[in-house]
Amino acid sequence: MRKENLGLPNLMDESPTEAGPSMERGLEDRISSTDPLLLRPKLVSKDTLKQLRGRGSNGKKVADFYENQNELIEGLLKPPDYRDEDEEAQLFKLKLAVNGSFAVNILLFCLQLVGALLSGSLSLLATTADAFMDIASNGVLVFANRIASSGHNLNYPTGKARYETAGIIVFATLMATLSLQLIIESVRSLTSSDHNIQLGVISISFIGVALVFKFFLYLFCVSLSKYPSARILAQDHRNDLILNITGIAFGLLGQYVRWYIDPIGGILIALLILRSWASAAQEHIQLIVGKSADTSFLNRVTYLSMTHDPRVKQVDTCRAYYAGSKYVVEVDIVLPADMPLCEAHDIGEALQIKIETLEEVERAFVHLDHETSHRPEHQKSI
Repeated sequence: MRKENLGLPNLMDESPTEAGPSMERGLEDRISSTDPLLLRPKLVSKDTLKQLRGRGSNGKKVADFYENQNELIEGLLKPPDYRDEDEEAQLFKLKLAVNGSFAVNILLFCLQLVGALLSGSLSLLATTADAFMDIASNGVLVFANRIASSGHNLNYPTGKARYETAGIIVFATLMATLSLQLIIESVRSLTSSDHNIQLGVISISFIGVALVFKFFLYLFCVSLSKYPSARILAQDHRNDLILNITGIAFGLLGQYVRWYIDPIGGILIALLILRSWASAAQEHIQLIVGKSADTSFLNRVTYLSMTHDPRVKQVDTCRAYYAGSKYVVEVDIVLPADMPLCEAHDIGEALQIKIETLEEVERAFVHLDHETSHRPEHQKSI
């Protein structure tokens, strides 16, 4: 890939304007004054975008295109090690979300256990078992985060960041096993003669109090969905809200309409739990296996590599793939064939360090080439 062609969206062929959208002041101060590809003048002003959106459906599509282009340009020009105060606040909120979720899950489990024992409802028993596994899930995430942040050593030369992803996969497997057990118990209830359900005001009140806390925690975790741990907690809180409301409904129907509605509700709730966590396991298995990064991230790494040093002639290959919740990046850059080894080494090492300052990157590898006539990638034969 040559410097003249980044594979970016076509930029506007208009002269620079003073109305370009302003970035945050902290970001403006840290962006380098050099812009070798002259991307900053191509930013489209908010007023222009507003005018385009007022021109019907076609204008809205054009405005969406340029809005995405603005985000791309600002992302490319952002320093790789940039962290603003909002980012630090987000990390504090993430810690608060994990600890708060753990406390609320303990409260929810205790209240649900009392409600399930008082009522004898299988639907509520299913939601109580789910609440217990929530406590276990929080424990897994906290344990995995502590291990992942414990640093590198000789036994783990690439770090321990994948512990978090592996922990989520293990927990999802446990949840699937629990769901199957709940289905078995509900089927046994359908074939038995004991159908006594006493779902009173006390049981419903206990569960209702816990659900109020769950709802606000769900909204809080959704606001932090860029982090894997927050996403899994938000999914967990959402499922709890749905399952507990459904469990109460099936319990009441089983008590006042037909007895068999309650065990059928237990089966349906267990199936919902099974489906949700099977999907979560599949998603995180893809991450730990090595799913490719999205195009916007590859664009940013390519831009960093091209503009890293004027002696970089081309970017031959750029790939990034998940190794847990973060990326491993591989970049092949082309340097002059007659460049001394010491200079080439320094350029490559500096680029590696720069890429690894990106928050999303776990490890970066920079390969140095002197031509591009070889095959585009090397793969081990199996």
